[in-house]
Amino acid sequence: MKVLHVIPSISPLRGGPSVAALEMTAALRQMGVDARILSTDDHGSGSLSDLPIGQWTDVEGVPVLLFRRWAAPVAAVRDFAFSPGLSRWLHANGQQFDLLHVHALFSYPSTGAMAYARSVGIPYVVSTIGQLCVWSLQQGSRRKRLYLRLLERANLEGAAALHFTTTAEQDEARQLGLTAPSLVLPLGVKAPPDLPFPEAAPPVRFLFLSRLHPKKRLEVLFDALALVQARAPGAAWQLAIAGDGEADYVTSLRQRAQALNLGDRYHWLGFLEGRAKWEELARAHWFVLPSASENFGIAAIEALAVGTPPILSPGVAIAEQIQAAGAGWMVPGQVEPLAERLIDALAGPPAGMCAAARQLAANSFSWEVIAANLKAAYADCVQAQQQTVA
Repeated sequence: MKVLHVIPSISPLRGGPSVAALEMTAALRQMGVDARILSTDDHGSGSLSDLPIGQWTDVEGVPVLLFRRWAAPVAAVRDFAFSPGLSRWLHANGQQFDLLHVHALFSYPSTGAMAYARSVGIPYVVSTIGQLCVWSLQQGSRRKRLYLRLLERANLEGAAALHFTTTAEQDEARQLGLTAPSLVLPLGVKAPPDLPFPEAAPPVRFLFLSRLHPKKRLEVLFDALALVQARAPGAAWQLAIAGDGEADYVTSLRQRAQALNLGDRYHWLGFLEGRAKWEELARAHWFVLPSASENFGIAAIEALAVGTPPILSPGVAIAEQIQAAGAGWMVPGQVEPLAERLIDALAGPPAGMCAAARQLAANSFSWEVIAANLKAAYADCVQAQQQTVA
């Protein structure tokens, strides 16, 4: 089976969905699926200059084909990722593939790929990556709802399947009245590299590892830690902040930390990937993410994989599952309850929680199992399309 994955960007700066698309495609190839990725050279405000344009190249074991992205000067559509070269290639070569798997919505490569697949009768699966969740639709709501009504609803309804990572994400999307078939499959996590990692050691180390974006509510974490300092002034703890974002927003976060007199407890690590990321996850006693909305939460799963329990808000869709497994805590994403839970966390993870975290990652978020299920779903989609044509 030949499957083409289409995603606006494979840059790690774009967060978990871009990383997951590469790992998903690699896992499918291990299952015997000829899976490839078509994308743009988007790399945040820059471009992926170290990868060739217009020719297949190997990226982490996956054949990837990139085309130039044209970034519009208008802020409202700057991330739309216009790519005429990508469209031309897809229209010339798309029918080589049995199925398209489209990642993301409200973006030129994704919208164009779905419309193309509909026009030529190729079945396609759509990973909505949380963009149909209530919080996401409320951001730029007028523009998104207009886009949805004019273009994206027809694309979604024409899908062979809509892929959601959690039932919570599926339930939120149902509010739109979509009738296309759907499947719920989590994303996976690669096993940490077989390298010695530093043991978590005093003082208690909290880790925030994510894009620096208002949705993640890092300000709530700052305010909660200010309460921790006031209520437990002698406690020894640190906060490591791994991630990057818009320059003005990052500056505002640093100013907020200084205003709260927490600057000496904070360690700004910048964007991390590879071994450096895994080392920080393993060095931490707790991973903390009080996000307003996460359809999944890749970084939280990576924390589980190294035995670092997460402290998550209910807005992170996997929080309830993690708490039920005894692998971490779920706490309301407001300052007061988060501060109380962080004070509890100063004693370190309870006995057995770190082992439960590793076990949950291994049992429920293995790419091998997820890819096998996805391969079966692809086969069902292709078969259904063939029966419809017949």
